[in-house]
Amino acid sequence: MPLSPNMRGATFMVIAMAAFVSGDAISKAVLQSLNIGQLIIVRGLFATTMIAILCWSQDGFADLRHIVHPAVAFRAVADVLATLSFLGALFHMPLANATAVLQALPLAVTMGAALFLGETVG
Repeated sequence: MPLSPNMRGATFMVIAMAAFVSGDAISKAVLQSLNIGQLIIVRGLFATTMIAILCWSQDGFADLRHIVHPAVAFRAVADVLATLSFLGALFHMPLANATAVLQALPLAVTMGAALFLGETVG
């Protein structure tokens, strides 16, 4: 029996969240012996490899002119700051609390878009 698009999406979301929590648990355990910089490099290399494989399989390297857009640089800097903040919190907080805050972030962004940008939320 094939899954509906909503069920497929929900299934992939559950798998992705399980992968994120697993990675965060491993990161929390490894932070006892590595510093944050080393952990960011290891996580970054792993993530970059996975994203590059996905991008290559989807022919995403065909048009690279968007990579020099200033918004991409802003996003990269913001991502570095977010990673530093999250890993610092992960080191000092219980895993469940840090994960709960991270999982609630999309709701906060959606609420901010509705309140401050006038976006319609359905």
